[in-house]
Amino acid sequence: MRRAIAAFACAILLSGCASASSSMLSEDTAIVSAEGIGPNDRDKVVQDVLAEAARLTNANGYRYFVVLTADDLTHTVTIRTPGRQLHNQPARSTEAFGTFSAGRAYATGGSTYQTPDRVEHRVKPAMDIIIRMYRAGEIQPREGVFDALAMSAPDARVTVGQ
Repeated sequence: MRRAIAAFACAILLSGCASASSSMLSEDTAIVSAEGIGPNDRDKVVQDVLAEAARLTNANGYRYFVVLTADDLTHTVTIRTPGRQLHNQPARSTEAFGTFSAGRAYATGGSTYQTPDRVEHRVKPAMDIIIRMYRAGEIQPREGVFDALAMSAPDARVTVGQ
């Protein structure tokens, strides 16, 4: 059991904090989505959505892409953890098993208490972008035009103002 939990924890850590996916809308247009785990993942969501857009652009034989629309889909998730049940049984130290004590054969009753439920609100950043892809020569590189080949370099880091 511990190995399974450790393997699951490693998989979560190795998968990163955000996940991105994409879907083609037409031959040169696609929607790219990313979602983070916590409120600190906002920058990672932007990085992942642009990295996925670059990967998709390269995979379809294009060189550049332009972001047509960007939608912030950040939402709040409510997680409710039920309270614990606490049982209070009367002491049985003075009663012998199977004897009648105070008119009953065994100790019964007691109280059950429940601690309050815990409610937690988590912010999950998410983003959808729609991109249009261009081959080399179809568009001039300028501000707002992302070079997917340059973004795919191992040491490349995308800046949003690019």
